[in-house]
Amino acid sequence: MLLSTTDSLNLDNSNNSQYGKDLCSEINTSKTAIEIAAYKRKERILERRKKREDAFRAEAQWVFEHFATHFSATCARSENQLNAAFKIRHDVFCDETKIFEGNATGLERDKYDDYAEQVLIQHQRTSDYAGCVRLIMPENNAEILPIEKQGLKYIEDTSVLPDKFERSEIAEVSRILIPRVFRKRRQDKADCAEQTGIDISKYNENDKRCFPFIAVGLYMACTAMFKNRNKKHIYFMADPRLGKSMQVVGLTMRQIGPEFEYVGRRVPYYIDFENFLENLKPSFETMLEEFLKTIK
Repeated sequence: MLLSTTDSLNLDNSNNSQYGKDLCSEINTSKTAIEIAAYKRKERILERRKKREDAFRAEAQWVFEHFATHFSATCARSENQLNAAFKIRHDVFCDETKIFEGNATGLERDKYDDYAEQVLIQHQRTSDYAGCVRLIMPENNAEILPIEKQGLKYIEDTSVLPDKFERSEIAEVSRILIPRVFRKRRQDKADCAEQTGIDISKYNENDKRCFPFIAVGLYMACTAMFKNRNKKHIYFMADPRLGKSMQVVGLTMRQIGPEFEYVGRRVPYYIDFENFLENLKPSFETMLEEFLKTIK
C-alpha cells in the first residue's frame, strides 16, 4: 500500500518525536548518573574529612593526656615561683649561651618584669620547672615594650606599630625558654647536675618521651594569657626557628620586618588575636581549652 505525502510526514514527525523523547530520556539518565556520582564523591570526601577530624581529636586527647600526666602550667605568683622563672633565664642566657653577664644571685631579670607575668611549666613527679615564658603588658606610655626599644626601626608595616593601639590591649611575648636538661633526651648526668642543679637520673623514659610537649605547653600558655588578659595586639621578637615552630602548631603570626641582630638572630612578629587561632590545629584545641582554665 502506498503512503500519501501527508502520511509520510506524519510518520516522520512521529519518529522524530520518539527520537526526541529517547534523547531527553538519555540526557536525564546521564544527568542523574552525573548527579549521583557527584553526590557519592561528596559523600566520600565528607567521610574522609570526618575520619581526619576523628583522628585529630584522638591525637589531641593523646597529646593532652601525655602532657597532663607529666606536666602542668601555672602562673608564677609566689616569690619562689618567680625566682624559678628568673633562674631558668639565668641558666640559659648567662650560664649556657653567655648572651648576658651572670650575677651572684643566679637570677636574670630586668625592668620589664615590673609589668609582666611569668608562666612556668612544672614536671609533676619531680616538681622541677621545665620551662618559662613571660608576657609583658604595659598599661601606660611610660611602660614600653622591648620591641619599641630594640626593634621599632625594623618594623616595615607601620599600620601595626604599637602606638596605633590602646596601651592596655598590647603585649609582648619574651623569655620563652626550656632548660637544657629538658631539651635533649640524652644527657650527661654529672654535667646536667653541675650546670642546672637538676638530677637527670630522676627522669625515666616515659618522662623523656614527653619533653617535646613542653614547647607546645609554652605556646598554649602564651595563647591562654592573650585571651584571659584580653590582649588583642601581641608582638614577639623571636629566633626564626622558634617563630616557625609556633606556626607549625597552627598559631598565626605575621612577620612585620626583616631579620635583625639583637642577642642573636631575631625576627619581628605581630599577632592579631582575632585571627591568631584561625589555623590552630584541632589536635591542640583540647589542650588550649584546659590551659584557659589554669592560666587565670
